[in-house]
Amino acid sequence: MNVGFYRFDLVIIYTVFILILLYGILRPRQKREWRSAGITSAWAIALYSEMYGFPLTLYILSSIFGPHLSPDQFQNGHVWAPLFRLDVHWNLAFTIAGQIFIFIGTLLAIVGWRHLWPHRDKIARQGIYRYIRHPQYSGFILFIFGSMLNWPTIITFFSAPLLITVYYRLALQEEKENLEKFGNNYASYMKQSGRFFPKFSHK
Repeated sequence: MNVGFYRFDLVIIYTVFILILLYGILRPRQKREWRSAGITSAWAIALYSEMYGFPLTLYILSSIFGPHLSPDQFQNGHVWAPLFRLDVHWNLAFTIAGQIFIFIGTLLAIVGWRHLWPHRDKIARQGIYRYIRHPQYSGFILFIFGSMLNWPTIITFFSAPLLITVYYRLALQEEKENLEKFGNNYASYMKQSGRFFPKFSHK
């Protein structure tokens, strides 16, 4: 049996770490913020419950695509390469790419929070906020994408677009409120910055 599964101690450790990071960065106050944080929490729990706990996705995929995806034989550490019967070296490529996106996403979320928190009652224009209006959400999106490269599960794969949509709508609502609060100053800031990614064409 693959020793990487049925490690529910790791499920708890990784889940707690992600939840601390998530709620520490988001600091939800309003109802919609608690709702989005709750959806993200459920997504993370589902991801790590299969990554280190009970590999439901592998049982389903092995019944469809063959025993090479069975948890009893699965030793690759990642799903994409064996799913499409790619060369084993693709596992390393998916690992590196996924970890890069996860690292950049986590770093972006933390840096964004550090710049925003001292300026939460005014327009944050310092640091990363010169280029992106919602770096925390950008970081979460990159984290989700990197996680899907590393370990896609059926539940998290199909719920990822829903989760991204939640943060997209949350960003729109925050921008609407900031326009009402700061008026033309925020409208000017919106023209200079990107919502989730920098406006490279802007000087």
